Amino acid sequence: MKENKTPVKIKDIAKIANVSTGTVDRVLHNRSDVSEKTREKVLKIIEELGYKTNIIAKTLASKNQIIFSILIPEEDEYSSYWQKPLFGIQKAEEELSTFGIKIHKYFFSFSDTDSFKEKATLLLKENPNAVVFAPIFKEESLVFAKSLDSRNIPFILVDSNLEDKNNNIAYVGHNSFQSGVVAAKLIHTRIAPTDNVLMINLALNAKDLNHLSDRSNGFRSFYAEQDRTGAIIELNIYDLDEGIIDKRLTQTFKDVSKIKAIFVTNSRVHLIAKYLEYHKLDQKIVLVGYDLIDKNTAYLKKDTIDYLISQNAIGQGYRSVMQLFQSAVLNEKIDKITYLPINIIIKENLKYNHNF
Repeated sequence: MKENKTPVKIKDIAKIANVSTGTVDRVLHNRSDVSEKTREKVLKIIEELGYKTNIIAKTLASKNQIIFSILIPEEDEYSSYWQKPLFGIQKAEEELSTFGIKIHKYFFSFSDTDSFKEKATLLLKENPNAVVFAPIFKEESLVFAKSLDSRNIPFILVDSNLEDKNNNIAYVGHNSFQSGVVAAKLIHTRIAPTDNVLMINLALNAKDLNHLSDRSNGFRSFYAEQDRTGAIIELNIYDLDEGIIDKRLTQTFKDVSKIKAIFVTNSRVHLIAKYLEYHKLDQKIVLVGYDLIDKNTAYLKKDTIDYLISQNAIGQGYRSVMQLFQSAVLNEKIDKITYLPINIIIKENLKYNHNF
């Protein structure tokens, strides 16, 4: 039969089969009270017309709840960043609630890999229909991804990606490598070729670097192609106590002269801004970091932070859930990678930028 380009409705099938719409509905949902002869007749017409059942309608009709589980970091005292993806997740949950979607949320500590493993284990016991998670700790995340694969639970990665092969549906976030390139180019336009640059990873755990390494690599790659004599000094700080940060930075400035710019690879850039302001270095050093959290924007307004790279955190949370719905529930094809814009925020355009 010639393909029917007009959407086929249940009433169309009922009319051709000379049965009620209720009978067609019972056939679609494999219910009883339909003779075998009538069932075969209706199924044949459905096949000929190319009718596809509406998955959302089936979900509503069956009154079954679909469980999505979310595994992301909890907010900590040094950054409110993860409030924003959570807000996007909650917005998506509200929109999808009428379709029987329920989101169960699990939060782990940035400073404790055992916390990630504990929450991942609880999530797996629940056996959800699909999952969104942030692979902050690479090794533990790969183990968790394999566990999801073994249970045939589809999942989407958010905020940072895993290079190793796995069966995730998609990644939603920014291009971490390219954002590092952007940061380097911003600094390059502000300093001399002989000036030194300090790149700082502020982490609560030595393993908390999966989402930072690509940014660092992008930053290095830009400068590797430049004709300059200034050095890139890398500093990893795993204790975020202000006294420790002050001591490490003061020693670095003592050991290395002509540091004219600092790149902080995450949203904790406000900790460095506080140091520069206290030591009256804020107007002498170009400072670049990530994310529109309140502590960062306060320093941006004072020009202590020169540039913030925004990765649309709210949009990441929202889109990850909506794409999970499209793929896992509607069986629609989605892009394997969804890169969100890399926005450069300065004091002058701050009020015109939104996370969603």
